[in-house]
Amino acid sequence: MPDITTGDSMEPGMTLWSQSDAISMIRSDKLKAISGKAGSDISVTAKCSAAATPEPLSPAGPLEHTDETPSPKSTEADEAAEFHQICHQGWAWSWANLRVKIYRFTILIIKQVYLIFMTLSLPTNHLMLTFRTLPRDFDEPHHNADHLAAKFRNAIMPARGKLHDQRSRLIKINRWFLEMPFLGIPGIVRFIDVRTQWFDEAMEQAFDDGIQQVVVIAAGYDTRAYRLSRPGVKFYEIDLPHASKNKQELVRSLLPADKYPRPEFVAADLSKVKLADALAATSFDPTKTTLFTAEGLLYYLPPAAVQQLLTCVSTISAPGSRVMFDFLNLSTLSGEAWNPGFETLMLSVWNKGEVMYSGIDERPEAVEKLLRLFGFHTHEVLSARDMVKRYMPHVQWGTHPPTVSPYFSYVCGEKL
Repeated sequence: MPDITTGDSMEPGMTLWSQSDAISMIRSDKLKAISGKAGSDISVTAKCSAAATPEPLSPAGPLEHTDETPSPKSTEADEAAEFHQICHQGWAWSWANLRVKIYRFTILIIKQVYLIFMTLSLPTNHLMLTFRTLPRDFDEPHHNADHLAAKFRNAIMPARGKLHDQRSRLIKINRWFLEMPFLGIPGIVRFIDVRTQWFDEAMEQAFDDGIQQVVVIAAGYDTRAYRLSRPGVKFYEIDLPHASKNKQELVRSLLPADKYPRPEFVAADLSKVKLADALAATSFDPTKTTLFTAEGLLYYLPPAAVQQLLTCVSTISAPGSRVMFDFLNLSTLSGEAWNPGFETLMLSVWNKGEVMYSGIDERPEAVEKLLRLFGFHTHEVLSARDMVKRYMPHVQWGTHPPTVSPYFSYVCGEKL
């Protein structure tokens, strides 16, 4: 994503599977799964752990046995097929997505001339942190309440932070280029803003409903453990060992312990360690109701990794626990829906060595079906339109360009 206002160095991106024809451009021996979220670089691959790996997902063919009660193996195949229908990479071509598919292989080559400088911009997690602070810094209506994000930003990116604090015109110019129609990614800044508000609001509601623990998966620069913690609620922040170490140093230097509560930091690579095992060394109690959050994560994981992550969460969730995540609409990823802003976003993150792998069928009935595969029911599903109505009442939905990126959705599920 464009960033012309700072000289902060960029961390090298990780190489991932690509989508469409770009898959041939990336060597399989360099495959890594990353979150790409604001402040997160935790690795969650198709394996919940090397020691416990289910069979790979694939569309199931017709079952040939005639028993009235399906065998466990056939049931697993049916569930895998159901999951594959709801969550996949959208590679298939059809008459409905032909125009978008052709666009991706032709016009985007030209657009790359404009976007190539994005590879010299900030890492995705740093960009998301700056986007989270921008509406608040410029006093935009109904902005999020994360007052600690700017502290992290200023410590990590002092040059960028100074421009924000000065309300520099360079920031405004940067944003104009970033969100220009067709060539840019309209609505990306307020997408981060409303997403922050939704996670904040849903977390506080979970506390009101008696949730006792919070597990932040791929924590990165998340500040909720310090802003929203209540007596009797315990937070656990999971991230890669080096990311967790950096976060602890940042918190220690910026947030006094007598004023801001501390979560339990869990340094773990979930591609090598089961979620349950990572939490076993902490005070985490699987018998207590827990809120699991995965913000800005699932679309950067291959579908099999999404399935494994939700399986792991379900395994250690007591009844009444909740899971929250945002996801990329499958209709957009597959090309069934035309969103030029997403085409730019997809190419810009690819320039950084990141790939958006997974989309989820955004229809409420499909989301409900997906959650039930893992033992949850739908607590809430919101579209971009719903988010604008709830968090930006001063904006009329349907404006062009869109105020909030329209191709993401948001879901909270509750364990049955």
